Amino acid sequence: MTVVSVEQQVSSRVLGPLELEVDGTPVQLKGVQVRRLVAGLLLAGDCPMADEELTALVWPAGRPANAQKGLRALVWRLRTALGTAGERLERTPSGYRLRVPANDTDHHRFAALASDGLSKQTPSNQDPAGAMQHLETALGLWRGEPWQDLADSAVVVGARARLLELHELALEEVEAARLAAGNPQVAVRSLTHLVADSPYRERRWELLARAWLEVGQPERARAELRRYRVLLADQLGLDPGPTLAALERRLAVQQSGQPAWRWR
Repeated sequence: MTVVSVEQQVSSRVLGPLELEVDGTPVQLKGVQVRRLVAGLLLAGDCPMADEELTALVWPAGRPANAQKGLRALVWRLRTALGTAGERLERTPSGYRLRVPANDTDHHRFAALASDGLSKQTPSNQDPAGAMQHLETALGLWRGEPWQDLADSAVVVGARARLLELHELALEEVEAARLAAGNPQVAVRSLTHLVADSPYRERRWELLARAWLEVGQPERARAELRRYRVLLADQLGLDPGPTLAALERRLAVQQSGQPAWRWR
């Protein structure tokens, strides 16, 4: 009789507090160093992480006298916590690797969904409904800043910054898709909060002005663009970029009595 071995599903979440599960059951990660070990291995993805790199992540303030022995002890504790899925934590000639498929990690799923959603917003591929679906699903995975257990280092800061920027873009472009789909009232409410959260992201002011235009309030659109122009001048000594400058000119023409225009 042939025995078929079914490998257990291991999944992870790093967009917010670190979570690790085996077949849907949370793994108890006790201790700061164990959590850093897991986070570092997940950061490396499918590539093994060398002992030296791991110890730097586990003990960012300075490695203990016997870091290698300490690392082996942490690996043993993690394997024990994983139980029958402990074989997913592998020792290779290049270092340790925690085998978690990309589809079972929230940061990879988020990046893939967000990228797919953004691709449906390009001039050659206008699919507002598809963009909204992908971007809203991606944003639903976001629980907070990525890699919270890891201290700043060149590798960690870079990985965190890429995800944070993709999150900001997803927040903006889901509202652009909402506008294109003909739902400006919801977009106005969301974008009002978004410009308050990140007042120097110009795309948000552009979308907010266009949303006010779509609900038939061009005066509010002009007021928002003036507010952004004053903010830039006072805080940074800058003028709005060419996209907003062009939008301001079009609104000025409309205000002077020329025929109204729609941006879509």
